Amino acid sequence: MTAEAGHRLLAFLRELQAVEVIESRWRLTGSIWHATVDVEPRRWLGLAFEAMDPVTGKRATYDIDTDSYDLSQDEQREFAEEIERDIIEFLDNLRKGVMLRGNNGRKFVLVFPLGGSYVRVVQGRFMAAASAHADLAAARAGGDYVPVD
Repeated sequence: MTAEAGHRLLAFLRELQAVEVIESRWRLTGSIWHATVDVEPRRWLGLAFEAMDPVTGKRATYDIDTDSYDLSQDEQREFAEEIERDIIEFLDNLRKGVMLRGNNGRKFVLVFPLGGSYVRVVQGRFMAAASAHADLAAARAGGDYVPVD
């Protein structure tokens, strides 16, 4: 199986000095956000992120995970490693201050680089919608943005 999947993520989380670790679940927090990272290398890798607009109280969420794929199977190795890379890149961008937040009308929006493009997350009434954009200007359309802290 994917002996590699999860190990780089665990090393990265130790470097970040996550606030709380319970078994395979790491919790990280900022002033307006929190993230939960689950690392079970032979079973599941996942990130659940939520940020809140400090003015309106609106929230936006974004998840990255291996879904229900059986990570104990060798044929899932590449997929698991891609998810691991995406989670590390997401958290590193958050740490570097390149994740942005803003409002587009009444919607709370997150914008961040991931996998060679810019992701724009708009929280709807019940679910968040994510779209990929080739450049930062297109992802930031319709609002003013500041770093997520």
